[in-house]
Amino acid sequence: MENITLLINYIAKDMMEPIGYLPWGLLSGCIFLLILPLWRRFNEKSAEKNTLKRDLVHFLLIAYCITLLKLAFFSREPGSRTDVSMRLFDTWGTTMQTHAFFIENILMFLPFGILVPTVFQETRGVLRCTVTAFACSTLLEMIQLVTGRGFCQIDDVITNTVGGLVGYVLYRGWQWVRARI
Repeated sequence: MENITLLINYIAKDMMEPIGYLPWGLLSGCIFLLILPLWRRFNEKSAEKNTLKRDLVHFLLIAYCITLLKLAFFSREPGSRTDVSMRLFDTWGTTMQTHAFFIENILMFLPFGILVPTVFQETRGVLRCTVTAFACSTLLEMIQLVTGRGFCQIDDVITNTVGGLVGYVLYRGWQWVRARI
């Protein structure tokens, strides 16, 4: 029980960093909402989908993506992290802190699995959403490798993909509940 408490404390402490980047995401989402009426004015197709719910989900997706990008790239100096690890479960480590990092990578992609299928109809299948999460995570890792702004790790791709999958399961669960209410 003490180990679980320690693990939760590490995760809670580490989550303060992305929360600190949330204002950048929220600001970007607000800019999107300000530009949206202009977009709708000049794009006839978008005018028919003018709903508050849809706008809110787009706002949340933009806020999430900007916060994720800030965390993954812009919070680090270029060239500060150059390690590459292609060993499975290498990041699990032996301490509660390394276990927390592993779990945090899953948590980081939970919103992806919820928001992406909500916004993009093409990703509304478990395989499609999971493959999209895998592709986005792989892209993030490749950019981190090239820029040296993050460790390139196969575990990150796997844990992020699992997070996207778990988020998708939550999304489908919510859809199921809504259909029965």
